[in-house]
Amino acid sequence: MPDTRAPAPAPDTAAAPGPGPTLTGRLADWAHRVRFDDIPARTREAAVSQLISNLAAVRATLAHPWGGPLTAALGPPLQADPARSAQVLAALATALDFDEVAYAGHVSAGAVNVAVAEARQLRLDGRALLAAVVTANECAARITAATILSPFFRGQTNTHTHLASAAAARLHARGAPADEWRRALGLALGILPVPLHHGVVTSHVKAFTAAAPVRLALDACDAAAHGLGGADDVLEHPEGLLAELSAVPVPEAVDTLLGVRWHTDTLTYKRFPGSAYLHAAFDCAERLHARLGRVDAARVARIVVDGSLLTWQLERKVAGALRGPDTSVAAATLSVGYGVATLLLTGGFGAPDLTPAALAGADRWALADKVTVEHDMGLSLAMAAATVPLGAALRQAGDRALGWPELVRWTGDAAPEVVASLGPPEETFEDATMAIGARVRVELVDGTVVGEECPAFLGAAGATDRAGQRALVRAKFLATGGSGAALAALEDIAALGPAATARALAAALTVAPPGPGGR
Repeated sequence: MPDTRAPAPAPDTAAAPGPGPTLTGRLADWAHRVRFDDIPARTREAAVSQLISNLAAVRATLAHPWGGPLTAALGPPLQADPARSAQVLAALATALDFDEVAYAGHVSAGAVNVAVAEARQLRLDGRALLAAVVTANECAARITAATILSPFFRGQTNTHTHLASAAAARLHARGAPADEWRRALGLALGILPVPLHHGVVTSHVKAFTAAAPVRLALDACDAAAHGLGGADDVLEHPEGLLAELSAVPVPEAVDTLLGVRWHTDTLTYKRFPGSAYLHAAFDCAERLHARLGRVDAARVARIVVDGSLLTWQLERKVAGALRGPDTSVAAATLSVGYGVATLLLTGGFGAPDLTPAALAGADRWALADKVTVEHDMGLSLAMAAATVPLGAALRQAGDRALGWPELVRWTGDAAPEVVASLGPPEETFEDATMAIGARVRVELVDGTVVGEECPAFLGAAGATDRAGQRALVRAKFLATGGSGAALAALEDIAALGPAATARALAAALTVAPPGPGGR
């Protein structure tokens, strides 16, 4: 399908706000004109890695006991209705928390999965598919960044990220004009679903935290195509999205350096399922298993995980939902203890470790019960200085960040010094970093103490170079049973025409039938 849109503004003009009178207007004016050739080569390659990683996450859930019920309820990943296809793909990609993260947010659920569904329906070639993914990443990440200094960190349950990414991917794939973009974003962001934490960690709600807003956004796009619309100032109005979600809104994050500072460059890819806040501890546990062999609970006095504020808070938040062998799949994806214990016992942690049979393992919970998570201020300061998840927002906010209660609560009187030490906002995200680190110390009953430290986990932006990230997502795809031929086609997606692109996506999602349902 040829791309007939006018070129996006050149970088020197894209750095300034566009002509639209509102934030969504300026974002829409830029986004609707982005073409494949406007995107830097490095950013396009990051999107290829994102595509491979996301489809690997889909494959992992298809082979998991949740895969069968999800596809029975919503249909197969690739089906005639692109909205339904995108919805089930989003559910499968996020159910095990195996999706990618960026500055800011879990952008793939809408960006990749909607683009994949639309590519088959509209017969897009690989270049158009990737352009839709990147444009959706940029829109969703910028809107999320503008709200990130909030009273809470919702991660995957930040539904405005999914609403924005899904709407942008659909609108770009279909070549919608700027006014339709404004109407659709106003509608999509005007209805904000809020998942309940209790439901997420005790049931199957987690699989719908992205899937439901993705479908809502696509319905908003259909309505906008027929002339319906939401508030054009849905973002910056005093009663709009930024004011509703953020203690310190950073509205300029939405439209500063459009076409210059690419948020897709900040993507981090996961080797393990589970929240990104846990992965440095997982890397440490993997190394400790390599040194110690199988670590049974009988050998261990205690295990101490030193983590940043994000890791420590997450463990406290999920603790009430951890019920040993009766723990839900969703709660296990958020548990430092369960993942660390599994890695110390077996040396690995993947989707099969989140099945009911694996979760029933008494040996895992006996070891997990010996894990204590402690907050380390040094790790938190390193986390806050990195681009992802907070540093870029704090730098852009500047002294306004001192009005963020979480920062003051965490750093106390040192808050002004912390903000001043971060320096000016980044001009580019080409060298973005993510540093959610951890230390893991195993204290054995014989008095031996063995530890590992990981300042940033493998796959994180900056910690692993782009070649290493590509190697990681290749391994992730193959580990889910994907074929080498399917992987090769995905890596070459930018060179494929419409028919070959459709075949490549179908081959990537060919999976053995899933097992029965689980907790």
